[in-house]
Amino acid sequence: MRRITKKDINLNRLKTGCSPCMNEAKIMKQKISNRKVSEIKINEIKDIVSSMFKKN
Repeated sequence: MRRITKKDINLNRLKTGCSPCMNEAKIMKQKISNRKVSEIKINEIKDIVSSMFKKN
């Protein structure tokens, strides 16, 4: 039997992400809705980030 060496995948260089990550990015993009980061209130940013870690 041949041994197969595992390739190290650099996740920072991937052109696409995994589907859960892509879904979360899409949800965050909808919540921000093409506003500049400086226009978003601090509490709203906290809500967006904390919603990523809540279980549905």
